[in-house]
Parts: sequence; C-alpha cells; structure tokens
Amino acid sequence: MKPYRLHAFICQGKRCAARGSEDIYEEMKARLKDLGLKGEIKLTKSGCVSVCKETETEGEYSPVMVIYPEGTWYRNVEVSDIDEIIEKHFRKGEIIERLLHYRLGRQSGSTK
Repeated sequence: MKPYRLHAFICQGKRCAARGSEDIYEEMKARLKDLGLKGEIKLTKSGCVSVCKETETEGEYSPVMVIYPEGTWYRNVEVSDIDEIIEKHFRKGEIIERLLHYRLGRQSGSTK
C-alpha cells in the first residue's frame, strides 16, 4: 500500500447515512480525483463512529468525518462543505472551527 498524507473516514452508520453521508463520500471522492489529490489523500467509508449518540437527539451531529493522522473530527458535514474541507484542511492544514467536534490531544474549539 502506498503511503498517504491524510486519511479521511466518512461515517456510513445509519444516522449519518440518513443525513447524506453517502453523497458526501461520492462527491468528495470525485473532487479529490478531479483535483489530482487521490494519491495523496485516502478516503474511506467507515461504520458508525458513535458521535451521533453524544446528544439527547441521536443523529444531531451527523454526518461525521474523521481525519488522520492528526485525529480531527468534524460533525454536521454537508456536501456544500466539501470544497472548504479540501482547500482549508487538506491543502492548507487549517481546522474548520464551525465543523469541529474534537481533535485528539486538544479540546474542541482549540487549534493550539
């Protein structure tokens, strides 16, 4: 397997799927290919990552995307966010605060 710079997982659990995670996956996959980033960024469908269960109304944070190696968790991701995620996070390494759920080793809302 060739090494990737980033690995992004898009939750396909039932609550994320009900809110369009398959569309997010397919659109992001196409955009990465169009931009020539397919060999640099690995995109994978994941099972439930359980973020949907962290609120009283299950699924409130869905769909969810997790990006490694830094461990950035985004919530409420929509197809309309794809270009911003690619440009800001994938290309520039910037965190998108309005989507941020959690970063490993850091508190939500903190980019330090």
